[in-house]
Amino acid sequence: MKNIKRPFAFWLIIGFLSVSFILLFMGQTMALINYDFAVQLGLQEDIKEVGKFGVQVNRAFGASDTIIYLPLIAASIIGLVLKKRWSLLTTAAVMGVSAYWATTILFMLKFLIGVPDYYLDPGYDYWMFMAAFIIFGVAGLLYLIFRGENLLK
Repeated sequence: MKNIKRPFAFWLIIGFLSVSFILLFMGQTMALINYDFAVQLGLQEDIKEVGKFGVQVNRAFGASDTIIYLPLIAASIIGLVLKKRWSLLTTAAVMGVSAYWATTILFMLKFLIGVPDYYLDPGYDYWMFMAAFIIFGVAGLLYLIFRGENLLK
C-alpha cells in the first residue's frame, strides 16, 4: 500500500484545531470551574476590567464553548486523522463557529467601550487572536467547499 502524504492544509487545520482546543479548554472550560485561575493564566479578563456582568458573559461563552465548540473540535481532529467523511461536516461547523465567535467578540470589544464598569482596553494581542480565528474560519470553510476531499486522501 502506498503511503500518500497528507496535504499541507491537513497539518495546518489539525495544528490550529489542536492549539485551539487546548487554549479554549484552559480559558473557557476553566472559566466555569475556577474563573480566577483562568484569569491567572491570562485567558480571561479580571472582574476589575469587565465588571460582574462581563464575567458572567465570559462564563456564558465558556459554557457554550465547552458544550458545543470543544466537542466539535475534538470530533474534527479525530475524524480527520481517521479519514472519516463525516469529519468534513464537523470541521465545517468548527470553521463557522470560529469565524462567528471571533466576530462577535470583536464587536463586543468595540460596542462595550464606555459602558459603566467596563474598563478593558484590548491590546494588539486581542485583535490578532480574533483575526486569526476569523481568517481560519473563513479560509477553512472555503478550503472545505473547494478542496475538502483532499483532507481524506
